[in-house]
Amino acid sequence: MTLPSAVRGSVGLTPRGLAVLLAAYLPVNFTFGSVNVLAEAVGRDLGAGAAGQQLVLSAFTIAFAASLVVGGRLGDRYGRRRTLAIGAIGVAALSLATAFAPDLASAIAARVVLGVAAGLLTPQVLSTIQATASGALRVRGLTLFAAMSGVSTVLGQVTGGIVASALPEHVGWRAVQVLTGLLAAVPLVWLRSIPDTRSSAPLALDGAGAALLGCGLLLAVLPLTVGRATGWPAWTLGALASGIIALTAFAWHQRRAERRGILPVVPPSVVRIAVVRRGLLMTLLFFTTYGAFLYELSALAQGRFGTGPLGAAIVVLGFGLSFVATSVALPRILARAGDRTMVFAGLAQAALLLAVTGLELAGAADLVTLQIVLIPLGAAQALMYGPVMQTVLSRSPEWAAGVASGLFTTVQQLGLSIGVAVLGGVFWSVAGTDPSGLDRGIGVAFAIHAACALAFALLARTLAPQGAEVHSPTR
Repeated sequence: MTLPSAVRGSVGLTPRGLAVLLAAYLPVNFTFGSVNVLAEAVGRDLGAGAAGQQLVLSAFTIAFAASLVVGGRLGDRYGRRRTLAIGAIGVAALSLATAFAPDLASAIAARVVLGVAAGLLTPQVLSTIQATASGALRVRGLTLFAAMSGVSTVLGQVTGGIVASALPEHVGWRAVQVLTGLLAAVPLVWLRSIPDTRSSAPLALDGAGAALLGCGLLLAVLPLTVGRATGWPAWTLGALASGIIALTAFAWHQRRAERRGILPVVPPSVVRIAVVRRGLLMTLLFFTTYGAFLYELSALAQGRFGTGPLGAAIVVLGFGLSFVATSVALPRILARAGDRTMVFAGLAQAALLLAVTGLELAGAADLVTLQIVLIPLGAAQALMYGPVMQTVLSRSPEWAAGVASGLFTTVQQLGLSIGVAVLGGVFWSVAGTDPSGLDRGIGVAFAIHAACALAFALLARTLAPQGAEVHSPTR
């Protein structure tokens, strides 16, 4: 089967255009980071318990994950700049709608549609960089995209903490949503700096496959999100079983569609490429622990140390700055360390997380001691995230480049949802309701994170050296 590749735009990407692309992407992870530290404030204002708070978090990421691949194909078909503009307008409008939500149901509904808007926006950023930049600018674009993922998340947490501390609680979290909307609207002024490109042979949208994937993810992740807090009523078990059935049907549909010569949402021939398959699994491991890591640290800071939202954000500030600085320096680091960078980074993360586990279980952790571990942990995570993204994108064959970028961002958001739902649930199950149990909860959760980091390192060790893969589509 011959698969079409995206055509490059007639006008190349400029540094100014790259800056606008990255600015447009900023609100996507900003909203995840800010709501992460504001979940309790949202819950108290809207009368939501732990399950409702987690739903506010996961409503965005589940919808985001389910819409990314289709969002990429809409950009290929109707123009990436136009689709990015629609997504940015949607993020701006729906952030404002969340800010003025009168109740929990309205807030969750707005966050779901916000996730869809972000799913329209995000694929256009990576696709435009890949289609219109080359050489050093393309490497810089991918590097800064990775850095922006970290800086926007931490910026969201810090901003959320500052605003929530400065304003009354029922106003603070809403003001942050208004700010998110403004951040999404500003890049629209300079939209023409972005080259307008589309695919010369746009792929089918595969509406049936997208619907099965979206329903399957929703039905599978929703009960994992609220099950523990609600005591696992019968409907959660039924939804989980239905989600597994829907995802099984999705896999069957993808194989059948590809045999008929149609490129489905997740083409089996792409997933069969070893470097893509292993890279996506590494991405899932990384982001499952990353999402849970930020969530658990926020809970520890506010529940164990009584810091409030601002203190929770400050706890991860050193980690975030280290992540960003390492991401920016990544090309020079990779030039020296080469293909084993991810192996060493995964092992370092496992060692650092086990150090935190020991401190927490011994009751010897305090805010200063945590910083000593969190700052180098930020560098280790940057050395995992940046290279695995470049592995999936740059080492995929030309015919699979667009599909691989969509899969990468889908798995990224799915990992964030699963991390908060599953590992966050493990954390609270061990910690219980007593603040003194939070140390024990963090210790157990971080031990699981360390195991995931070791699995990441083992997978990274199996990747072929750069240039060793033989790329060919497989039926």
